[in-house]
Amino acid sequence: MNDISIHLQKCILCGACVDTCPASIYSSDEYEIKIHNEVLCIACGHCVSVCPVNAITHTDLDPDEFLPALESPNFPSENLYYFLRYRRSCRAYDSKEIPKQILERLVDIGRFSPTGHNRQNVEFIILQDKAKIKILSGMTATRCGNLVKLSESSKGPLTPAEKQMMDSFRIVYESHLQGKDRIFYEAPDVILTYAHSKVPSSIDNCLYSLFHIVMMAQTLGLGTCINKLFVGASEQVPEIRKILDLPVEYQIFGCVTIGYPKHPFHKLPYRKAAKIKWI
Repeated sequence: MNDISIHLQKCILCGACVDTCPASIYSSDEYEIKIHNEVLCIACGHCVSVCPVNAITHTDLDPDEFLPALESPNFPSENLYYFLRYRRSCRAYDSKEIPKQILERLVDIGRFSPTGHNRQNVEFIILQDKAKIKILSGMTATRCGNLVKLSESSKGPLTPAEKQMMDSFRIVYESHLQGKDRIFYEAPDVILTYAHSKVPSSIDNCLYSLFHIVMMAQTLGLGTCINKLFVGASEQVPEIRKILDLPVEYQIFGCVTIGYPKHPFHKLPYRKAAKIKWI
């Protein structure tokens, strides 16, 4: 259970903790800040972080983990805009290995992504074993081939989107038969995010974490490619779960290949104009 206390001599009654607490466990009057329904606390740390005089103590949270916050980002917004536009999916990797400390750094930033109700329930698998990566790629490609055969035997017509997807699956499977990896593209490493399948926010939590990893990888000169094909296969192929030693009721929700890019991009590509509805 959470144990939260307020140092009354330090507290300046600014009310920041009252305003920012998502569980609304704080209230104030003209004399003091009060704590109610402490059991509702989700241990997000907002109250500790927002207090300007360090008057709040939360025994479930390590005070050494609360680093001083910069007053504002130390880079212009235009730089971030360019950085986000610059990121491209990478499907051609150099054979250079990624140092372990860099992979650990990527996972570390992944744990700071937002999670529903502050569950912080995202877990990670780092695939490095080339033999296992090849086996998992083959299993995923084979599933693509099976889906193509199933669609060909079905009586109903395919929608244009379904036909395009089956054509893509056919290429993946035929490439696999030719010894080419169009699942992981022979990336040196693959990072998976997974969580309990019964938690409603698990899929969002895992994907937010994956996005943090992808953006951090860019700053380290690494290329990435988010992979939905493998995520789908991991749900349908029991042998994949066995290789990953995935706990019962846990599910893979995110997958990204990572490596040093073989080719640099020289232009920022075009994107369709945003469709916006103002209400």
